[in-house]
Amino acid sequence: MSIDLGFCCGGPQMIEYTVREENGCTFIFGESLPIHVLATLSGGRSAQGKIMSPHLARLACALFAWGTPQDVAAAIEKYTPIALARTKEYITPEMRAMGDEAIRWLAIGQHGMSSCSILWKTTGFKPALILLVEDPRGRYPADPDDLGRCRLLLEQVPYVRDRFQIMEHFGPIWEAFVEHWDALCATMDEEAPEWREGKGSAPKTGKMMDDIVRSAALI
Repeated sequence: MSIDLGFCCGGPQMIEYTVREENGCTFIFGESLPIHVLATLSGGRSAQGKIMSPHLARLACALFAWGTPQDVAAAIEKYTPIALARTKEYITPEMRAMGDEAIRWLAIGQHGMSSCSILWKTTGFKPALILLVEDPRGRYPADPDDLGRCRLLLEQVPYVRDRFQIMEHFGPIWEAFVEHWDALCATMDEEAPEWREGKGSAPKTGKMMDDIVRSAALI
């Protein structure tokens, strides 16, 4: 069951957005949403035990989405085939050249600034999340969650994995990450063996990443 409610906010330039309540999850649709409105909508007692899910939001073409972990997981399962079918409607020759695995990742993969940067720099195709990013070096992973999304990309898309070494040419920080990639992955696997399921934490991995960035920035 879903209920859609339309709202307007703002001063002279009104911002229209829609709130959809669907099977325990809340979705926000629209072009933009002031941060204070988001805080109001997602806060309070009703938000206890709920998580914000950028992945679900992207699958549903929403600005934001949240719910309990169980409800979010169920919604992701529902919207995954919908997002995959939607992507297949506008496949370009450039996308097709990367293979079915890349198309699937573009449709339903875990996207972050750094994972999208890897796809961009190894294939020339720029995902929607980073269309406005002008840094020619792309973004490097900022924390273990970011690193996990990058690892999933490399695991799921052989076309990108085979070209990952290219990233060492995009500045000293990326060069350092490529050099220490295997050590980072091994540490992360040891700390959080269920990281692919979003479980566990990896503080040692995070510290290694911080050290890599700090050292490379001095070069």
